[in-house]
Amino acid sequence: MTNNSILSTLVLSIFLFAFMLSSSSISWAQTHCISGVSDLDLECGNLDWEFIYADLDGAFVHTCGDESDVLAIQLSIDVSIDSVNCSDPLDPKLKIIVTRVFTADIIDPLATDCVNGAGLVCSTQIINYRDFTAPSFTNFPADSTVTCENWDLLDYLISGTFDFLPIDDCGNVATAPMTLDTIMGSCSAEQEFHWESVITDGCNNSFSKIHSVFIVDTVGPQITFLPSVFEPFECVEDILWPEIDPLDMCSGVELKWWGDTSQTVLDCPNNVHFSRTAYAVDFCGNLDSATYEIQVNDLTLPEFEYIPLGFSIQCDEEPEFADPIAVDGCAGQVTITEQIDTLFSPNCEQNYTLKRVFTATDVCGNSNQGEQLIIVSDMTSPLLTPPLDLFVNCDETFDLDDAISWDNCDPNPTVELFTDTINITSAGTYDIIREFTSTDACENSYTSTQIISVVDNTPPYFTIFPENLLVLCGDSLPDDTLAYEDSCDPNANLSYEEQFDFQPCANNTVFSRIFTISDEAGNELTEIQYITYLDEDPPILLTPLDSLFYQCAYEVPECLEIFEGLEFDDCSSGDVVPIDCDDVVVEGNCEEQACIIERTYFFEDACGNQGSAKQYITVQESVLNPEMPTGITPNGDGLNDAFVIKGIGPSLNTEPGEVQCDWLEDTNMRVINRWGSLVFEEANYRNDWEGTNESGEDLPQGTYFVVFEALGESFSTYLDLRR
Repeated sequence: MTNNSILSTLVLSIFLFAFMLSSSSISWAQTHCISGVSDLDLECGNLDWEFIYADLDGAFVHTCGDESDVLAIQLSIDVSIDSVNCSDPLDPKLKIIVTRVFTADIIDPLATDCVNGAGLVCSTQIINYRDFTAPSFTNFPADSTVTCENWDLLDYLISGTFDFLPIDDCGNVATAPMTLDTIMGSCSAEQEFHWESVITDGCNNSFSKIHSVFIVDTVGPQITFLPSVFEPFECVEDILWPEIDPLDMCSGVELKWWGDTSQTVLDCPNNVHFSRTAYAVDFCGNLDSATYEIQVNDLTLPEFEYIPLGFSIQCDEEPEFADPIAVDGCAGQVTITEQIDTLFSPNCEQNYTLKRVFTATDVCGNSNQGEQLIIVSDMTSPLLTPPLDLFVNCDETFDLDDAISWDNCDPNPTVELFTDTINITSAGTYDIIREFTSTDACENSYTSTQIISVVDNTPPYFTIFPENLLVLCGDSLPDDTLAYEDSCDPNANLSYEEQFDFQPCANNTVFSRIFTISDEAGNELTEIQYITYLDEDPPILLTPLDSLFYQCAYEVPECLEIFEGLEFDDCSSGDVVPIDCDDVVVEGNCEEQACIIERTYFFEDACGNQGSAKQYITVQESVLNPEMPTGITPNGDGLNDAFVIKGIGPSLNTEPGEVQCDWLEDTNMRVINRWGSLVFEEANYRNDWEGTNESGEDLPQGTYFVVFEALGESFSTYLDLRR
């Protein structure tokens, strides 16, 4: 709406109910005229667009020459706006020119002066809006006074205080930067800050305003004390006044000093209240003060410089009492009182404690206690005299006397007896300990012992013992009864030992039965029974003489060869020796290798007792049963080089009953190769063929067929020959 050269046309239909008026000023030639329109000069701050476009401002249509003859004819308003914005040097305050043309809704042929065209009835109004009013500020801060301790220029500048805005009724406000003028006050902490802000609008109307802040120092120094807090003092002489420590936030402290001290005695001479005022002045002359109070409370307990040491005495001694010494911590008078308590032991009246309780009290009622303990005790054991020690044999009788006791504080100490047997080395050797314990009422006791040493020096003895004997060889020894006793040991031990004095002939052998009885004390008695043997029986052969079988007669062993391995049962310990040997052929002919021999052995023991035994020996040659090998390796290594047929010659077989006594006669051995040719033949073969032909040359390796003939029978086998 405020742009330059804006043309706005508003047609407003206004129906005017006018009455026809006559006017001498209206040309006679024009019948309709518009009146009530005049030019205006207004402030731009009063610009009213509704008025401009809609308000007829008193304009009306009437008959020319008669304004009273108002005609009911509608008027329209054509508006044109020219924004000059104070650019006209002849009229520098002119802001806007508004041209309003009022046109009647009627055709008047005689009207010729209307700017909108001939035949129209119109009237023009010029409204000049000028700007004579200077701009102003919104939210401009009021002047303020700030104490120096609360002042900070930077914080003030960013605090939002200067967030005010310039305003102008007609717009186009220009601002100029603020200027700051600082004025120092009467002292260093006081200052004045003046900020001036100037604003000018587009029509050169200017306005300035000053914001002032006055920094003042009206507060004296803040007084504190070092140290800041003191515990109450216990004595007046301990008082220490703190150091005055004033602090001024602005100009600094110029002077500080203590005032007079006042004191008030409280409930006792050593409990006192002290008060003292401290003063301080800053460089701006502000004075402040603070009061420091000290409370002296005598809570110090009196102290004992000396308390008699506790001690112990026996129940039959008298204690010696000494006095304590105490002083007051605040140099006052001390009173000492004493109370004695006796604390008896629950178990013994002779044991008790004297408790001396000392109470030291000063003038303020502070008290301290100390104590001395005197321990009265019965710590002396009773005296005790036991009976004398004894040394007795185990079969003796003796008296058991009592001990005698005495105590320094207890007229009737008790005596207890404990008896034990120790060092028991045998049933009759030991020590009897009689332990006497005397105890007084305070459980003090003394123990002493009587030792009765019992010894066993008497050995045990036989009440029944067997006599010496003569026993035939082979008879059982008699089980003779014996008995024994010991005077002190009911469990005496019997040991038995046998000793043999062996001789080659039993008639000279003595058997000793040694009986020893001993008790636990080591006492012993030994008795010997001698038994003499009589050997009248011949030795008995124990080794079975089984029948013997041999193939050939020359194999039958001699008598002594068999006798060396025989075992005999004989009473004498000497050797049983052969005397003679007799062979009798009871059947057959041994030269024909078929007979039965009855052999009798004669032998004698060391005492000359003789005996004999028989054995049967059979000689029988075995039946032909040759055993031929199936392979030989005649390579000269001595192993399996020859074709050996078992059972055709002497001692060639290890099995009894299968050995020939001599070489078989009239035998024949043939070797045939694989093509059926005879390559070797020998009569009366003696196990000596080593794989050769008739000429003695080595046959090639391979398989051969061997035929052996003896005693009218033929035997054959395949043979593998390898070198």
